[in-house]
Amino acid sequence: MKNTPWLVIGAGAIGLFWACKLKSLGYTVHLVYRSENPGKKITLESLTDEEGHQTYTSSKYKIKSFTAQELVERESEALYDKVMICTKSFDLKEAFLQIAEKVAADADIACLCNGIGAQEKLQQSLLDTQTLWAGVTSEGVLKVDTDHIKHTGLGDTYFGQWRDTDATQSFPLENLTVANIHQRIIEKLAVNALINPITAIFSIHNGDILNEEYKPLVEATLSELESVFSHKKFSYSRQSQHLTRENLKNRVNTVAQLTRLNRSSMHEDLRLERQTENDFISGFLLENSPIKLPIQQLLYNGVAFPEQREESKKKLLSIS
Repeated sequence: MKNTPWLVIGAGAIGLFWACKLKSLGYTVHLVYRSENPGKKITLESLTDEEGHQTYTSSKYKIKSFTAQELVERESEALYDKVMICTKSFDLKEAFLQIAEKVAADADIACLCNGIGAQEKLQQSLLDTQTLWAGVTSEGVLKVDTDHIKHTGLGDTYFGQWRDTDATQSFPLENLTVANIHQRIIEKLAVNALINPITAIFSIHNGDILNEEYKPLVEATLSELESVFSHKKFSYSRQSQHLTRENLKNRVNTVAQLTRLNRSSMHEDLRLERQTENDFISGFLLENSPIKLPIQQLLYNGVAFPEQREESKKKLLSIS
């Protein structure tokens, strides 16, 4: 299938990274951006090799970029049969709909976004003959400039069919598919539901959540998350029963240590006064939990309402 191009939607750090990665795998890649044109060449700096060893490389990838309107107005009659959407959760559905007329009726459509909720909204916008592959990634990527990214940490990326089906489908990229994608997404949501809002509200790096001053808050948040993930009436209970307090603590500690100098995406969104993915992380848990989640509610409010942030900080730090 390498004779047809991939369409990558989204020119953030992950979108640019996957545009470069697909190009390095031998595919033609077309990129859709919203506001900042990355130009004709994208620079990818890597600080690790494929085995995770520290090494420095810098490569340039020639990739055609379009706005959604430019893509739709192109005279080419060819339709894309491979699409990867790398946008914020709240933009996922709309980003696809803007170029949907250029997507083949039997296309494979992959998405990489945080949280849960946006995937199903996108699924409902697809044709029955199109396949949605939801993804999750732990790659560390920093956007340095509109046409320049830095691969700061080697991670894993997995895709799986969002909807269960008896039909055997194959993803266009080898060795990236898993049968339990919902479980993988829940596992990432669990970590994000702690690290993202706490680092955003307190304006700290990921590794700072391991500091002594945040220990009572982190411990209480872990206990609350365990209570919802282990609850039989939780909508994803089949995929979350294994997320015990100890399991969650190990996951959070590992991510915090590996990304200790990084700022979470939610931290950066608040700092730059951009819309966050709060509704798809803490918001998803609050909406779908069969029990009250007072700490998640405080975290949600602290992110969503700037006027409540200082009060939320005080309440969160007073948790014992």
